[in-house]
Amino acid sequence: MGARAEAAEQTRVRIMEAAVTLFTERDPEAVTLDAIAAHAGVTLQTVLRKFGSKDGLFEATVAHKSAEVMQARQPERADDPAAAVRALCASYAELGERNWRMLRYEAHSPALHMALVNARALHRRWLAGSFAALLPRRGAERERRLDALFSVTDFYLWKLWRMDLGRSPAETEAIMLGLVQTLAAAFAGGRR
Repeated sequence: MGARAEAAEQTRVRIMEAAVTLFTERDPEAVTLDAIAAHAGVTLQTVLRKFGSKDGLFEATVAHKSAEVMQARQPERADDPAAAVRALCASYAELGERNWRMLRYEAHSPALHMALVNARALHRRWLAGSFAALLPRRGAERERRLDALFSVTDFYLWKLWRMDLGRSPAETEAIMLGLVQTLAAAFAGGRR
């Protein structure tokens, strides 16, 4: 029974990895369940049995990948803004094109929209952990500071600097870190 369950989970993961590959290469509407099944080496019926629909597969895939992304974003050292920004920029570099595709199609898919709502909540939790030393334990000031940190570490800014303006990875990281440090100094000046 254990071997069968393990094989079923491996098939499930293989299907999700195929979906990730195709969603990285193509716009969401151009990715079919047939193409995902073929890429994963399974039948369409297997995909439907495991996920129910394209939206179901998408939701499961995003949840599966989100755990990996959050693990990769953990800074080398706690309470080190430079390490946190470095880890975040590396994550954005790895996910850049796929993230941009998802954001462009968010309004067209309720499942995609919910996946991105969840991703934003995960980013906010990551900020709360990675920049805990800059945040009060609770209250409106904590939320205001998290909003400010979210703004300067958002994917859209990374995309602007890295993809649109052609800044190098080091320049992009330095710009983001500079904004985080500016916020940290402002927070220290108005400590609550």
